[in-house]
Amino acid sequence: MIHRRFSDPITLEDIANEVFVSPFHLSRVFAQEVGVPPGRYLTAVRMFEAKKLLISSPMNVCDIVYTVGYNSVGTFTSRFTRTVGMTPRQYRHPDVERLLVAASGGFSRMPCTHELTGLGPAPASGRPTGTLSGTVELPRAARDTNILVGAFHSRIPQQAPVAHRLLPSGPRVGFTLTDVPAGNWTIVALAMRTGISHGRENVYVGASPARVEVSPGNEARTHLPMRRLAPTDAPIAVTLADTSPLQAEYQDGGSAALVCG
Repeated sequence: MIHRRFSDPITLEDIANEVFVSPFHLSRVFAQEVGVPPGRYLTAVRMFEAKKLLISSPMNVCDIVYTVGYNSVGTFTSRFTRTVGMTPRQYRHPDVERLLVAASGGFSRMPCTHELTGLGPAPASGRPTGTLSGTVELPRAARDTNILVGAFHSRIPQQAPVAHRLLPSGPRVGFTLTDVPAGNWTIVALAMRTGISHGRENVYVGASPARVEVSPGNEARTHLPMRRLAPTDAPIAVTLADTSPLQAEYQDGGSAALVCG
């Protein structure tokens, strides 16, 4: 229902009525089974659809806002900028689309290997960092995939990872992320073939069951068992483009105002 009616003003009560349970029971079971509350899931679906339209359609920003279910341009712009790290108009920078990694049941994308190899965020100047090591375990059915593993701010990534690495395909692959900023991060791995696909058959995902703490000068470890993308998985779309100039521009107040166009 959320994927079908994300553009409508859906409430928790609407979803609960659809499946004949109380809002409280729905919220509890939904979070238990899916990993996030219904409201966060709906926001993730709307943000995913907005990102797709921003990079692939000529629609102006105001029309996109209403198409994905928001009735206030200001509310959407503030939420998008806060969660994604740049304004909707800045998201239309060509590098954002070129280095977009997306995973959903209807649209998935992995950039070409040569575009991702050696690509990584610059270490935060002066910020203490640590190392994160671990293994990624793919199902035997997975073949010829690119594996991207990264440390993200949230369980449903909305902006570029603070550290990431492209891994070779294999049933069990080790990895080490260096210069990971100190903090607690959700570790997510995505595996798929390069290019665009419109199904979930060859898309795999894995995430750390809990946030991983990285401390200065130390090494944290994790293990990511991966599985085929499920219908209940929230869609993910993040760009690996260097967005720091855009973020700095926003933080300096240079692009805080939205102009519909």
